[in-house]
Amino acid sequence: MKRTVLILALVLFVALGSVFATGAGEKQAAETGGKAKLTYWAPLNGNITSVVQDFSETKYFQQLMKDTDTDVEFQHVSSANKSVMTEGFNILVASGDYPDIIEYYWTDYPGGPQAALDDQVIIPLNDVFEKYAPNISAFLASHPDVAKMISTDNGTYYVFPFLRGDSYENNNLIFTEGWVWRKDLLDKVGITQIPRTPDELYAALKAFKSIGVEIPLSLRKDHVSRVLAPGFDSLADFYVEDGKVKNGLIEPNRKDYLAFTAKLYKEGLLDNDYLSVDKKGLGVKVLNSLCGAAYAPGGSGIGTWLPAMQQSDPSVELVSARPISPDPNRYSKFAHMSTLYSNSGTSAAISTSSKNVEAAARFLDYNFSEAGHLLANFGIEGESYTMVNGYPTYTDVIKNNADGLTISQAMGIYTRASTNGPFIQDPRYLEQYYALPELSEAINLWAQTDYGKYIMPPVTATSDEASELAKIMNNVLTYSEEMESKFITGSISIDEFDSYVAQLKKFGIERAIEIKQASYDRYMSK
Repeated sequence: MKRTVLILALVLFVALGSVFATGAGEKQAAETGGKAKLTYWAPLNGNITSVVQDFSETKYFQQLMKDTDTDVEFQHVSSANKSVMTEGFNILVASGDYPDIIEYYWTDYPGGPQAALDDQVIIPLNDVFEKYAPNISAFLASHPDVAKMISTDNGTYYVFPFLRGDSYENNNLIFTEGWVWRKDLLDKVGITQIPRTPDELYAALKAFKSIGVEIPLSLRKDHVSRVLAPGFDSLADFYVEDGKVKNGLIEPNRKDYLAFTAKLYKEGLLDNDYLSVDKKGLGVKVLNSLCGAAYAPGGSGIGTWLPAMQQSDPSVELVSARPISPDPNRYSKFAHMSTLYSNSGTSAAISTSSKNVEAAARFLDYNFSEAGHLLANFGIEGESYTMVNGYPTYTDVIKNNADGLTISQAMGIYTRASTNGPFIQDPRYLEQYYALPELSEAINLWAQTDYGKYIMPPVTATSDEASELAKIMNNVLTYSEEMESKFITGSISIDEFDSYVAQLKKFGIERAIEIKQASYDRYMSK
């Protein structure tokens, strides 16, 4: 029964090509018996909203519709603010009147993907894949690990997924942000080794302060834990160690992380405006040489800041570093990384209202063909890319757009590579997007972590479990965010940490761990 209430809450291309069903794209028009008409709901990414207001205006979707002989009418909601996007999705679900295709963060659906199926919002795709989607079927057959990720506990497929490559091996697509250091300032204070531990970090920040650097370390609120907690083997989330699910919020080493961060704040080494600084504000501080170190995504960090700063001062040097660790001789236990499939990108499902499931499936399956993979990642051959010795190479339409589009905007018009959607990201897109040598080095450094051994896979809970988990974690996360900010700013003594943990347990965090353990065990047995 449908819910009628608002809901809360690659390896290289050669490897990919080996599993794509050759020629499937060219057959689609014939198999669908003429031009099909579909409706498609999707968030509109901020990279292109300043250029177009509808996916149908992009070169990518125009070519996709041409290649699949399909007309698509799009319905959009902004993705600039996740709460706005979620509200739009909730309204759509509450209406009970769905388009053929819905692109969303399906692991975020209240009750999980199984609930979306049980609520009859979307349809199971096992038979659909078998009948109408030869490309993704071939891919999943050769990648059983991915097949587990995009299916429920009983093996039901529910999406055409967004995947960051097709393997964790040598995959830089899952490490796209990290430390940014002013190497010229490190040289000035005589530090030759980029800090690898909390103690080394503290010494470097103190040295910056001694030469008049106004903000030794500037971080956004959402980055503080992911930057500093790895130095204490702490993680503000669920993880798995030796098959046992844990949550780092209640582990003893969380106290050590909070005490250290509070020390940085008290001594003026951590930006005292960290609770309010946003992406733009951080950029202003870095560009005005107020900071000695920061943390940012590659493209909007080093890739943007370094060229701009060197224009006015060629002596500026920006470098990155691997995540800090308690021991300089080993990688960090945790860091920030994405999974191959997760809620960091939108995937496409076919709704129960679809009157043409076959056409919807063939349209979405095209991105998993050889031709569709190139289109999704590089755009139109001869226009946005050319093949150079077998390597799809972006042209100046992307790299130096004559109409004044930024690289991100041009990519958003011609591809989906720098955003997300139902396709497999190709690492060669990132190699060109992060063309600066400093960025190429940064990607390798950010990947120097052992988090892959501990990361929680994209498990699914039952509907009942998911509802209970959502209630618990809503309280846990709201309270932990509030209290950890108070510990760091000194408004509450770190001596109150045990009382804080006791309250998290009253909220049911230990029960949440039990639910995650059950979900993990089912996932591993699939």
